[in-house]
Amino acid sequence: MNIDISKFLNKSNQYIDGNVIINEQGKDLKQSNLSCSGSKDLNKILNGGFHSGKKYLIFGANSTGKTQLCHQLCIEAYKKFSNSIYIDTENTFRPERINELAETQGLNSAKVLKSILVSKIMSNSMFLLNLKSIKNLIKNKNFKVILIDSINNHYRLDQADSNISYLKAKTTFMKILEYFNHITDKYKLITITTAQITPNFVNNSIINHIPVGIQFLSHFFSEFIYLSFKEESIGYAHLVNSLFLPENKALYKITSEGIQDYKL
Repeated sequence: MNIDISKFLNKSNQYIDGNVIINEQGKDLKQSNLSCSGSKDLNKILNGGFHSGKKYLIFGANSTGKTQLCHQLCIEAYKKFSNSIYIDTENTFRPERINELAETQGLNSAKVLKSILVSKIMSNSMFLLNLKSIKNLIKNKNFKVILIDSINNHYRLDQADSNISYLKAKTTFMKILEYFNHITDKYKLITITTAQITPNFVNNSIINHIPVGIQFLSHFFSEFIYLSFKEESIGYAHLVNSLFLPENKALYKITSEGIQDYKL
């Protein structure tokens, strides 16, 4: 979210009242397009849902619902914008799941599937080669939503590859992050990514896992959502970091109809 602060500068001493910035941020959020998640409680902690011009990182252990949420957001993107881009680095995209979710909402599943452009990415080198074509699609086809599952999978694999130096793995990963940061800001996209995790060894931390490559990701993502288990098929969505919103939690359950609110 970019705010032109020049028009608010006091010409005599070049300062800006903090309340002015807060008010402008609020206006910008209200004007943003939203892609609602299907969970009112999750929408609430995100101030109404996922906002254009912002980059979201969703991380958590296996089976906490990261890919489930990505599939669900494809449905929401179809309803709101008629299309979406799904970048699949883990071979997790399931057309049959899209069909199931579409049918539960009374949508034509064939039309929903046709609206999703799926790009299968087998390495970060391939990722880099595909960036230009992705940008052209966004520019020419007016895509508004990008889902990446996951952003750091191949970076993690590159780190374990003895044939790839740390510098090369890092440089390639940073180029990818810089690219998505640029196009999200330029085209006011809703960019939602998942992330592979590693244990958090900080004592007494409420966050048991951190994204692989957090030292790089934190420079490009402002909205971090941590998914964790409460019990089987029930978890917490924890907004652990946000540029504009307070830390908050929402309970959810994973069902055949997607992620839904869970009430105690």
